[in-house]
Amino acid sequence: MYEFMSLDRCAAYVAARSALIAVQRVAGGWPDTLAERARREAIETMQVTAEATAYDHATAGRRRCLRDALTSAIGLAASIDVARAMGFGDIELDDVQRTAGRTVALLGMFLHANTAAVPAAR
Repeated sequence: MYEFMSLDRCAAYVAARSALIAVQRVAGGWPDTLAERARREAIETMQVTAEATAYDHATAGRRRCLRDALTSAIGLAASIDVARAMGFGDIELDDVQRTAGRTVALLGMFLHANTAAVPAAR
């Protein structure tokens, strides 16, 4: 039986999906290269988080996916910082930044929950 009967049961996936929706909502006014990079990072975060749920708990495959998702989510947060530095800061950008930060935090907790100690050899 799968650990997650639905992706909606995985808080990190739900956060990643929310970040994608938020980026799609606000990035239209950003320069094309920045907007495209942010969208790509948000999509990658969501897809790789979904892939992680296909692996069993505490497996190397799940941890690899979660590390990759964290990398993408941190890249997304950096893109949002660039948008703010370029003067695109407003209430909506604050919301996107909080959503991206929440995604990073939940992915970190998901990775931590899947980090098992390696059993000692007998």
